[in-house]
Amino acid sequence: MCGIAGIVGEGDRGLVLAMTRALVHRGPDSEGIFVDAGLLEDEDQDQDHDDEAVVRSRSTSTSVSEGEVALGHRRLAIIGLDGGAQPMTSASGRFVITYNGELYNYRELRAELEQQGARLLDSSDTAVILAAFERWGLEAVDRFVGMYAIGLWDRRRRELTLHRDRVGVKPLYYAILPRGPRGEGAPSLAFASEPKALLLLPAVDREPSAAALDAYLGLFYVPPPLSIFRGIRQLPPGHRLTWSKGQAEVEQTWDAPPAPEGGRSHQEWAEIVAPILDSAIRDRMVADVPVGAFLSGGVDSSTIVGVMAARSSRPLTTVCVGYDVDGQSYDERAFARRVAQAFATEHHEIELDVRILDDLEAVVRGFDEPFGSWAALLSWHLCRFTRGHVKVAVAGDGGDEVFGGYPRYRGMLLSGLAGRAPRWGLGLASRALAAAGEPAVARSYRRWARSFVDGARLPAADRYAGWVGYFTPAERDALLTPEFRARVATEGRITPVVDAFARPAQGDLVSRSTYADLHGFLPENVLRSSDRMSMAHGVEVRVPFCDHRLVEVMARVPSRHKVGPLASKRLLKTIVGPRLPPEVTARRKLGFNAPFGAWMKRPANAKRIRETWLDPRALASRGILEPRAVERLWDEHQRGARDHAPKLWALITLEVWLRLYA
Repeated sequence: MCGIAGIVGEGDRGLVLAMTRALVHRGPDSEGIFVDAGLLEDEDQDQDHDDEAVVRSRSTSTSVSEGEVALGHRRLAIIGLDGGAQPMTSASGRFVITYNGELYNYRELRAELEQQGARLLDSSDTAVILAAFERWGLEAVDRFVGMYAIGLWDRRRRELTLHRDRVGVKPLYYAILPRGPRGEGAPSLAFASEPKALLLLPAVDREPSAAALDAYLGLFYVPPPLSIFRGIRQLPPGHRLTWSKGQAEVEQTWDAPPAPEGGRSHQEWAEIVAPILDSAIRDRMVADVPVGAFLSGGVDSSTIVGVMAARSSRPLTTVCVGYDVDGQSYDERAFARRVAQAFATEHHEIELDVRILDDLEAVVRGFDEPFGSWAALLSWHLCRFTRGHVKVAVAGDGGDEVFGGYPRYRGMLLSGLAGRAPRWGLGLASRALAAAGEPAVARSYRRWARSFVDGARLPAADRYAGWVGYFTPAERDALLTPEFRARVATEGRITPVVDAFARPAQGDLVSRSTYADLHGFLPENVLRSSDRMSMAHGVEVRVPFCDHRLVEVMARVPSRHKVGPLASKRLLKTIVGPRLPPEVTARRKLGFNAPFGAWMKRPANAKRIRETWLDPRALASRGILEPRAVERLWDEHQRGARDHAPKLWALITLEVWLRLYA
């Protein structure tokens, strides 16, 4: 895993070097810079090997300070330790790449390319990617199995392309600079793995986007193509950006819409999916360093550990998170220990308590944007702990979205029936549930029931957006000041979940929900957190459930094989049930969570939170949030009337971000 950066148009080596060094945490092992000063004419692809060496030497000369393009790279060495230095120039000299990620099928592609006469520079997957682009053009990405963010410079066409992997495991940000990176030159485009590198450029507009901040309050993340900064954009997953002659064009290169196929039994689907799932997990074991796994004792992580342990020549390293006395309802260590024992892993645990709040500022700096899921703080500590044991960890991220694990999918299945109830009855039920209060525990059935009843009265797309989101549009209007609401109206409020839910040409409520998550919650919440928090500690996290081959085949599986009124992950449990301890498949889903709601209610913690992050005077001075609205949320949570812990956490994170970046 790595950090990448670059500028095309006015390729300033000094700026790109600074950008690259801002990403040192993503690649602590080595650094490289390439500058194309236009010293060379287009090379003949048939030139001999000695000429190729000259091409590479001259085009990457450290004495060149400026050129049409400058590329930077920070490396975390995982595959091909004896090679793979980047930026790397292709054998013909035509292409130069800076690349973040892993290509799991690089050995198969290497064999195919060598059979066709291609020359590869070394044993790394980077050399395979370059040779693939030379042989097959930009469509080479269709053959890639892996996670990646790629910057590819075509020296012959004088064209840069950016490629982001299909599901969005690896991030990629960019900025279009009409007057160059310093604000006084030719049109340019800059890109990087994280915003912090782009924020070093004088010409980048770092003013917060009102539309992005409004979207953050609704989703607890900023969805692409926006970023929280007006001058920075995100390249969406499964998209390619082409920069040519001072113009940028973005196009989608992959999708997996619902395409349910009838005529197969549940067992037949299990037989189709099982080998693809096993292959996806085995592929994530490819590395030249030890590979471990995160283990919660749930179905997803236990499935991964079972496959990996069976193929490991030594005991597999597994790690798990637990909590203090306030977090007993969230603690999964007992289940993880049972699985670790079953597969004889080398198991390690870390126990967290409220003191992890001391690291909140470091977590926010890891994102450069407000990120409202407190799972990020847990991941930050889990990955720091993991780095002491392994450099690569395999995680179960994506299992819920691909196989239908979230309770909200069952909610969508049942909501059609509830929607037929009289509106006065639903309203009465909603008021009764609200009056009953909501405990701050892992499974708050009253909170779920209230959300279900409230959502049943809405159109399907809005219902799902409400369940996967947090502050509703009406709640955001009450939370934001009139002045900031006016800014949001000027920029335009966006509705990415509603739009994604409605996009497929076919699909029932469950398949539309999983599709919306494939284009929102999974890449922008789950995977974004996993990438940033792992990279903050130089750990590579791999996610087999996000393998595009698995995602594509599961898009063909009818929803009834995934979700039932009282069952989730039906197909996955059919496949892996015989391999796992029975209590694993029988247990209810808990999720990666922590007792922040309970921690907030302890007097000492409550005092610290109010005085440090939610002080009404500080909120009023920013002119973004209405202090009285925040006070109401706080009061309702402390009284136990509503569990507002997630919303309050998102506001705390926003305040920390504003102090650091605004």
